[in-house]
Amino acid sequence: MRIRPREHQRVAEILREELEEASRRISERLSAIERQPVTGKDGTLEGVRAFYQDLTDNDWSEADEEAMAGLKEFSEHEIKRLMCDAFRRSRVHPVPSLASLISIARKGPGASGVEAGAFLSNPDAVPAVERERIANVLHRELRDAAADIASRLKLTDTKAEMLRQHLENVEAAIIGEFSPLV
Repeated sequence: MRIRPREHQRVAEILREELEEASRRISERLSAIERQPVTGKDGTLEGVRAFYQDLTDNDWSEADEEAMAGLKEFSEHEIKRLMCDAFRRSRVHPVPSLASLISIARKGPGASGVEAGAFLSNPDAVPAVERERIANVLHRELRDAAADIASRLKLTDTKAEMLRQHLENVEAAIIGEFSPLV
């Protein structure tokens, strides 16, 4: 197809309109997919379960299942967003249950667990509770990794202990990089 110089503007308009229409259709289709809950064999939202377990380090319980039954009107994405927001505002760590997260979420953003003066000038600061949670996860994972490495390499007890101590030093250096929230 040859385009004459005076037709460039019209071709550009056609292409722009078609791209906008295609973008709109793609957005609608992706939104429809996002709104569909991912249900497990028993009708529960598996993604919410996994997200809750990752977020809180709690095992899923029957009480959590009952609490989630009250959230049928929300999509999986909305439930995850509520959980994340409630986790940030929670005064209690570790979070005891999904019901407590739901309770915090329903109280709304005005009921923040973080004191008004807690957000100072450093946006990279990590609250002490979050530092503790991260430190616990890091410690557990590095301890398991040290045991796994020692086992695979068939290290003597002395060398395995040296490896564990080295990984503890690495752990301390990583945690030390977090700016504390004053």
